[in-house]
Formats: sequence, structure tokens, C-alpha cells
Amino acid sequence: MLLRDIIGLFFVFIMPALSFYFFSQMFQSQDSDQVHYFNRYIPGMIGIVLFTSGFFIIGLEAVTDREKGVYKRLKSTPIKPFIIIQAIVTKGFVAVAVGALEIMIIARIALSVPLKMHVFQFLIALLIASAAFFAIGFIIASIARKFQSAMAIGFVMLYPMLFLSGAMIPIESLPNSFHPVTLLIPLTYAVHLLQNGWEGQLFTVSSIRDVIVMLCILTMGIFLSRKFFRLDME
Repeated sequence: MLLRDIIGLFFVFIMPALSFYFFSQMFQSQDSDQVHYFNRYIPGMIGIVLFTSGFFIIGLEAVTDREKGVYKRLKSTPIKPFIIIQAIVTKGFVAVAVGALEIMIIARIALSVPLKMHVFQFLIALLIASAAFFAIGFIIASIARKFQSAMAIGFVMLYPMLFLSGAMIPIESLPNSFHPVTLLIPLTYAVHLLQNGWEGQLFTVSSIRDVIVMLCILTMGIFLSRKFFRLDME
């Protein structure tokens, strides 16, 4: 089902990859320390993969499959609802893993960037941030009853997430008047957490706020999803 979702595949695997390559060419020359630049930019673009996976692979697909009656048909089989939810979450993690690997391959092969990362800390940061954005996806699937409604919510969220979170454009490059707005965007904290994990700074004071925000989103997502998320239209 994941491989048949053209919209999800585009926004998770094609759009972030193209944006990563072109924006790296645009902003790379502004930082004399190229290693430092890509240590911030690579995890930032992986943050975009998190957001698009959470929205398109979890949220939008759940709404579409529910609207098509996929889950209703599955509920008539011996498969338990918990297994269906588990499959949806697993699908999200697969998308994040493939999308993140794609960004790193482009950096290493197309841009000849050395990948100086702390693997263990980055994976922990990736797991925390992924869980938070999957929770957002389930919240959207709980709110939206139709494909059109979910798409409207997604596009309202998309542009601030892309351009005001520090993922595509460094926050330092934004006008000062935009800086307070970045604090209202969840992806800002996910990107910073991923950057800290990449650079081996996950277990420092600078990550505390990011972890708290991600865990709060995850907790809220679990609470609202348990209360409002349904596998059928009833």
C-alpha cells in the first residue's frame, strides 16, 4: 500500500531529496566551515522527512484508507485493530529510515560530504522525533474525515514547517522578526534535536527543551488518538 501512494512517495522521497540538493548549493557558500554546515543541514533535511512521513505516510494515508473502507474490510478478518495500528507505525518508520538514508547517500555521493555523525545519539534523537511526528499524523487522522480536509491541513502546515523551522533555511538567515515564530513550530525542536544527536550533543542541556517538546507532542498525540482515532467511518 505504501508503494502505491504516489503523493506520499513524492513528499517523503523525492521532494526532500531535491530540496536538499538545491538548497545545499544555495547556502553552502555562506558558511566557510563546510563540515559544520552539513552537520547542521543533513539532520535538518532528515527532519523534513520526519514531517512528511508523519503527515503523508501516517496521517493522510490513514484518512485515505479509512475513506476507501480498507480498515473496515480488515476489521472483518481475524486481524486485531492493534496489529493494524502497529503496521501503520511500522510503515512510518520504514519511510523515515529509507528517506534519511537517501539524504545521507546524496550528501556522500553527489555532494562528496564526509558523514561525521554520532550514530547512537542520532538514532535516539531520530526515534524520539519520529514518534512525535507520527503522533501528529494520528492527530490529523483523528480530526480529518475526508482526503480533502487532510490535504488542506497538511498544506497549511507544510510551508511553515519547511521554511521557518531551520530545516531548509538556517534560522540565522531569516529576518529577526521571524525568529519568535520559529519557536511555535514543532519541527524547529525536532531539527535541533537531530542536529544535537548528529554532533554528539544529545545528552546536554541544549537538548532538554527539544526532548520535552517532543515528548509532550507524543503524549498529546497518544491521548487524542486513543480518544478520537477510528479505523472506520462510523
